[in-house]
Amino acid sequence: MTLPWYLLFPLVAAIGYAIASLLLKKALVEGAHPMACFHINNWTSTLAFCPLVFLETQPVTWNLWYVPVVLGALFFIGGWFTFIAMQRGDVSLVTPVLGSKVVFVALGASLFIAGSMKPLMWVAAIITTGGIFLMSATDFKTPKGARLAGPVVMALISAALFAFADVFLQKWAPAFGPKTFLAILSATTGVLSLLSMTLLPKRPPIPWNRATQWSLGGSTLIAAQSMTLGLSLAYFNDAVGVNVVYATRGMWSLAVVAVLGPLLGNRERHESGKAYGIRVVAALLMMTGVICAVISRMHK
Repeated sequence: MTLPWYLLFPLVAAIGYAIASLLLKKALVEGAHPMACFHINNWTSTLAFCPLVFLETQPVTWNLWYVPVVLGALFFIGGWFTFIAMQRGDVSLVTPVLGSKVVFVALGASLFIAGSMKPLMWVAAIITTGGIFLMSATDFKTPKGARLAGPVVMALISAALFAFADVFLQKWAPAFGPKTFLAILSATTGVLSLLSMTLLPKRPPIPWNRATQWSLGGSTLIAAQSMTLGLSLAYFNDAVGVNVVYATRGMWSLAVVAVLGPLLGNRERHESGKAYGIRVVAALLMMTGVICAVISRMHK
């Protein structure tokens, strides 16, 4: 029985995502257009991932080129929903709801990857998802609850799209050539962003100001954590375990909002009132799910 050390990668990615979300929220508050943030994020990730093609160490199955392209399109659409949800909702609400991705991954893995699910992993996925919904349900009892319904639905759609993309990434990337697969996937999101900026009649403004600078900072962190997560999925054949640990980004977002939020003018910690305390309890429940996932993988 050994500790699955590779689960440290999604843990680091989760912390990075929580910090990046706060920076991107700051960019939006400073006046950045949500679609400008979205496109900057995609282009930053493309620049980070494309060099991986030169580091590929195994033969590439080029006749399956369309698989990473299709998954890139899924990531593009999922990212769009994420940024709209983040614009309209709190970081400490939207980020935990995105953690529902873990149950969609569990469902997708059970459908498309034979032998990927053990009973304890189902327990982990269900406990984690329960914590996520406890975290978000408190907000619907507040006066702004109706306003938060839209961001929560968008975050759920985003989570589902990213989840199934992760499952297919685990399924196809190793045989295709994992580094090249990730490079093509990311390049697809960058090209789609470029096309949408070119073809849409009204382009989002991207001036060089404080908002854009915050957006670049957040996008750089997003790219770094995406690479960490993507390589974990491509190399360790454990989409469910990786995503259960990655779901702790909701818990880390609470800590980041409490510690760094005041420095960036973010007042969610105080404006959420009692709901914030319940979010902390829900985060502890999520951590129980993560422990179940780690124990399950230790007996792998």
